[in-house]
Amino acid sequence: MDITGLDGAYYNYFLFSLVLLSPILLLVFTQRKTRLPPGPFAWPVIGNLFDLDGKKPHIALSRLAQSYGPLISLRFGARLVVVASSPEAAREIFMTHNRDLSGRHVVQLAKILPQIDTSMIAMAAECNERWRFLRSTAHSELFSAQALESFSQIRLEKAKEMLDFLASKDGEVVKISDVLLATSANIMSNAMVSQDIVSWKNIGEVRRCIRRLLEFGIPGLADLFPAIGCLDFWTKQKAVECTRILRETWIDIVSKRRGGRADVAFSSRDFLDVLIENSFDDYQIYNLLTEFLISSETISTAIEWAMAELTRNQEASSKLLDELMKNEVEGTAVSEKHLTQLPYLQACIKETLRLHPPTPLLVPRRASQTCELMNYNLPKDSLVVVNAYALGRDEKSWEDPQGFKPERFLGTSLDVKGTHYELLPFGGGRRICAGYPLALKQIQLLLASLVYAFDWLHPPGMEPTNLDMSEKFGFTLARENPLLLIPRIRNDMQKDWAEALGLKKF
Repeated sequence: MDITGLDGAYYNYFLFSLVLLSPILLLVFTQRKTRLPPGPFAWPVIGNLFDLDGKKPHIALSRLAQSYGPLISLRFGARLVVVASSPEAAREIFMTHNRDLSGRHVVQLAKILPQIDTSMIAMAAECNERWRFLRSTAHSELFSAQALESFSQIRLEKAKEMLDFLASKDGEVVKISDVLLATSANIMSNAMVSQDIVSWKNIGEVRRCIRRLLEFGIPGLADLFPAIGCLDFWTKQKAVECTRILRETWIDIVSKRRGGRADVAFSSRDFLDVLIENSFDDYQIYNLLTEFLISSETISTAIEWAMAELTRNQEASSKLLDELMKNEVEGTAVSEKHLTQLPYLQACIKETLRLHPPTPLLVPRRASQTCELMNYNLPKDSLVVVNAYALGRDEKSWEDPQGFKPERFLGTSLDVKGTHYELLPFGGGRRICAGYPLALKQIQLLLASLVYAFDWLHPPGMEPTNLDMSEKFGFTLARENPLLLIPRIRNDMQKDWAEALGLKKF
């Protein structure tokens, strides 16, 4: 049939339909040709945007995996994103194709910030020589066994300061996340620059800054639609704001250090001294220090979730306290040296990280070259996301996956160090979180200290079993509503606290 013989209206309708359907047909034929993982239909331009719950995409992706399988493909704007939601898929990514999938998609914001490509470990586009140098330096100075041991006294001192502050609030309602963030941030800052950067008074401001910085890593319009990058003024405004925060946080500390400590003893050097000695410029230093500082948010969030689970599960809380009571103590604080050998404490931490991974969707990886993943083709520059939240709640891996049952880890070798693919709160492979050894040290010390030193009550009118456990999705998986608790010094420790703090009320 000669199409030109069609009535004008039908001819126009045909052309309109052809234009409208061509992107869809192209997508379908391309997907068949390249054997992409299955996934829901992707609409022109917006792709699978409507398939995600805007507030809880980690849950939406888990549901999609139940329908389409452990490896699904989605499109967001011009980006192909492959999401892995099973231990088998995670193993392929982190072990079998560890090298091919070790790249990062650098968000447009990061490309605007000064020196970001040469001074941040997590955001480095490639695992190149510079990345290896940064990671090696951070490991030797902050995260190696020797470095962790050298900072043990700092961790103990900050834990005691936290307990002293909470003891002064005996019987009062406290926002536990603020207390934990201040403590974790000061542990990190003392390891890096030998001083506190957070006080109990400015913790709210610090939290807002850290959360703003974390939000800056979320892809913007220019990441989904590169063609409009020149029009994405919002991303550019965020870059200016991010630069200002970085500068204001560190400028005084760095400038004073550059003007002094030239003759500091080798044993007294800290991480900042090492960076200056290696000719890092100011913005490279700001970026790297900030990268490690914002890890305090993930650490404090993990402990807050642990406290929420324990305060609504009296049996687990009592078991943990009984175990800690048998450990060596130093006055009002627990001792760090035996904590790794306390099986129930370790089980409580693992169970918390299983249910509430600090980063529910692990930082996306980028395919540096075309590769085959679970019998599917993965084109070069595709993004690969591992859903750590889905792994921790997979019914094939865990019995009663929604329940808080630390006992499931007793007598097992399961750990969170990236080699057991059903439990990956810190990622895996060569891109595993560089700071996870220090994170685990902090989590176990601060959680054990809180449980050992105090009885914890909920505010009047709040039943522990009815505690709101709603999540707020972001770079970190925070609580929708901050955990409010009342610390009460345990009866058998009141005399110790009175002597430690010079208090008369006991």
